[in-house]
Amino acid sequence: MSIPLDAVTTIFIFLIGLPALLLQSLAPELRKIIRQYRWQLISFTILPLFLAGILVAAGIELSHLGEQEKSQPDFSASLLSKIVKYDGQLLWIFILTSLVLISGILAVVLSEQWRRDAIIRKLRKRAAKGIARDGRPIEEELKGLIQLGRHSDLGRNKDLVLQALAELASATQTCKRYDGQQLEVLIKGLQDVLILGPLHLGSLENFHTTADLLAEIVIPAARARHSEDLKLAVQAISVLARTCLNFSNSFLPMKYLEALELLHAGEHTAATWMSQALFEIGSEAIANEQTLVAMAALSKLDGLAQRRPRLAGELAHDYLSLAAHFWKHGETGQRYAMRMLEGIAPAFTLDLPEALQAAQAHCAQTAKFATSDYLLEMLQGLREAEPAG
Repeated sequence: MSIPLDAVTTIFIFLIGLPALLLQSLAPELRKIIRQYRWQLISFTILPLFLAGILVAAGIELSHLGEQEKSQPDFSASLLSKIVKYDGQLLWIFILTSLVLISGILAVVLSEQWRRDAIIRKLRKRAAKGIARDGRPIEEELKGLIQLGRHSDLGRNKDLVLQALAELASATQTCKRYDGQQLEVLIKGLQDVLILGPLHLGSLENFHTTADLLAEIVIPAARARHSEDLKLAVQAISVLARTCLNFSNSFLPMKYLEALELLHAGEHTAATWMSQALFEIGSEAIANEQTLVAMAALSKLDGLAQRRPRLAGELAHDYLSLAAHFWKHGETGQRYAMRMLEGIAPAFTLDLPEALQAAQAHCAQTAKFATSDYLLEMLQGLREAEPAG
């Protein structure tokens, strides 16, 4: 009985090369993740070869037995004779068909296992195992997910990663062990996913998704005392909102300002983080000629200041600094700044000129030289506007 060695060898070569072939067809960022799990690659290569080897070995053994038993008188009535009928052609047709079927199943399994959404889902599940055990996602798996998001194309590919990060953040914050300190890697990773260089800058939809995610993080984080996650989330809102100013769409920065509104700023430190973020967003919005965004930032900063019994320190400095940026923005900006200051001036612990001097000195010490100059110009303008006495 002849064994179709050429056909068997061809299928074995195909089985060996199929994982590598499919791996090379994937996007580079997916290949990098898959290569980290070498045992998975080995199993996808070895197991199909093992099954194929068993089938071929069984075929060879049956063919050999058929040759040996062929001379026996009762051979024609035996099951073996039916298996090796027609000089073993039916047997090898069955075996080759089974080998082709194994190859097809392997191709389907690999295609499903190595889809982008499947890989992201696996990374999320692996990272989530640490939440029940330690109260936080497993850092190695979380970093792998963030790394994948960094190098994914904008739009849906990044959104899949952002949604996985949102699920991990939600699971972490609903865990009883959450105390406001567990999402540092995740929050910092959000910024990297969206703004890792111009080639991987997120789309409008990606920034919209992240604004919603940060809004969801802010609320539980604000309930925790001395929440480091809250500080990081506010800083991320500031960074991403300022990045959004580069888009010709003023609605997107507003989404981030709305996320800041969800912050419970009762504690002094939380109010300071929020005021700093509002100043950064508002001052950069003016520089980018997005005046409506800047006005919204100053309005929210005014609302924050109105809730304080007395206005001093970082909050006062940020308020006056943002007003100074309006002052520098032409005569209309000066009138707007004056109108805002007239309403808030009684809340300052210092007289307005002294508060401006304190804010100017603070900006000079913190290397905000342009803002320091704007405050000096506003102070000079206010003094010139005073009636001679």
